[in-house]
Amino acid sequence: MRNTNGRKDFKQNHPELLAMNSRERIDAVVALETPDRVPLAPLLDHFAATYAGITNAELMTNGEKRISAVLKTMQELGPWDMTFVADTANALLLKMGVPVRLYLPGKELPEKSIHQFEETEFLKPEDYDLLKRIGVIRFLGEIQGQLHPEIKGLKVITRFLPSLIELRRHRKMISKAGSQMACGFVIPGPLFEYFSFGRGMTAMSMDLYDHPEKIKSASPVWAKGFTALAINCARFIGAPRIFIGLARSSPTMISPRHFEEFVLPELEYMVNTIIDAGMTPLLHCDTDWTKNFPLFKKFPKAKCILELDGHSDIFKAKEILGDYMCIMGDVPAYLLAFGKKDEVMNYCKRLIQEVGKGGGFILSSGCSIPANAKPENVRAMTEAVEEWGRY
Repeated sequence: MRNTNGRKDFKQNHPELLAMNSRERIDAVVALETPDRVPLAPLLDHFAATYAGITNAELMTNGEKRISAVLKTMQELGPWDMTFVADTANALLLKMGVPVRLYLPGKELPEKSIHQFEETEFLKPEDYDLLKRIGVIRFLGEIQGQLHPEIKGLKVITRFLPSLIELRRHRKMISKAGSQMACGFVIPGPLFEYFSFGRGMTAMSMDLYDHPEKIKSASPVWAKGFTALAINCARFIGAPRIFIGLARSSPTMISPRHFEEFVLPELEYMVNTIIDAGMTPLLHCDTDWTKNFPLFKKFPKAKCILELDGHSDIFKAKEILGDYMCIMGDVPAYLLAFGKKDEVMNYCKRLIQEVGKGGGFILSSGCSIPANAKPENVRAMTEAVEEWGRY
């Protein structure tokens, strides 16, 4: 028999030879396997402008400055295994996907401000019927075009295509730098999430009682149209994860009964269709989803990422879902902005040792890194992984 002890000893003395790359590390934790170390993937948007020394106006409207700021931040404060490319601070994408009045830095706001939304009852009950009649793409061109004439009608497509090509190039730049682009597409969420912005939460909540059949009739059109768009775009860009925004359909806003009746069927369709396409749904859950954690077991096992923002109980998520789906989170914004480095390190240590036990965990910020975060606190997440994150 061949003696392999020498080779084994050599590898034990040179752990760098056993290291996974960022893609392998992310794939492992999604599959609930144990990687070489805990992967790190903070949610980056406006903080990139702060750290790189550009204005938020530049970050939101200048693709070259945006990707340069992202690369600088993730390389100097990382290494990070996965990074968002400030998708949530891309003015064009916000204009296309959020039915609110958008106030931008450098226009309605000072150049260094963070963008703001003004929520009004812009959408009407008859817009459920309009969506059902004309489909998602034409609906976005019609509705978002009323708010932003530069993308009205077919312009919503002609303006989006160059952005798609740009994102594909940015994905290649991220990969060359040794990281992974977090998402190939951002879905605003199920129909309830989008319409609650355009109707306002009060009117949307009343619609659950006054227009339930309109919502149920339009929801499949929304889910099928947006999911198909997301898969095709993510495939073109080359980033096999799709972000699904979830916030206003949480138990904080609506009852679990309404969630199961109006949101879950649509969400199940989105999740299953994305998985069937060979991609990973990233469920971005803002607000407190703790009560609904058991419902997430309706999704296929070891195929999703559950991203929490600090309001949900991430330790309860580990208890309920730790053997079912990858958990991502959740260093709070207040800690990154106002805490001491030791406080950030200690919280990361707890996350790594408790939520990261046995794999299936990605260390991240709780939603976006705040624009006023301390760089040393953001860097502390990397140092925590280096200190305690190896398996």
